[in-house]
Amino acid sequence: MQRLKLYMPLFVVLLTALLVLVDFFTTGLVDGIGHALALWVSIIAGILLLLGLGNIARVHLGRLQKGEGGWPYSMALLVSAVVVIGAGIVGRVAGYQDGVSNWIFQYIYQPLATTLFSLLAFLLISAALRTLRIRGIESALLVIGALVVLLGQVAFAPFSALSSISQWFQDYPVLGIIRGILIGTALGAIATSLRYLLGVDNNYMR
Repeated sequence: MQRLKLYMPLFVVLLTALLVLVDFFTTGLVDGIGHALALWVSIIAGILLLLGLGNIARVHLGRLQKGEGGWPYSMALLVSAVVVIGAGIVGRVAGYQDGVSNWIFQYIYQPLATTLFSLLAFLLISAALRTLRIRGIESALLVIGALVVLLGQVAFAPFSALSSISQWFQDYPVLGIIRGILIGTALGAIATSLRYLLGVDNNYMR
């Protein structure tokens, strides 16, 4: 019975993955199955999103009832969630479609996000200054490259000659490193997917 509980989910995962791959790489063999499975995933994700929202509401309502530390933040979270959801429903019913939600997003959420990212900029500058301390040849080369790229972006006559060098840095060494990171990430994702499909990492089945 224990083996059946383990192998049945593994069989479902393998069959689903094969159907999606065959539908993606072939035409006329299993047309529409991949699209149907993707639609099912979207429906399941929507249901899980509602469950997650309910769980968040339960946790923060419990915090408010018990008067735990940080309850004002829980209050702000719950009020903002109710306002946004209510505005979306009212906008749909009144015929504005997503106009009310878009207004909240544009004039409330985006300014708050901009403020947060402007504060993060100072933290990033502080972290960059700590990283660029010269402690060896590698850190010295990193500092030189960073200075060349930064000064090459400045529209100032003394640094205009560095613009071509800065562009060369971005087109060749930096782009090559980025591509190497992306290739490594893609290979890691493929290896992780194969481990899941072959049941090597089967903790999600238990």
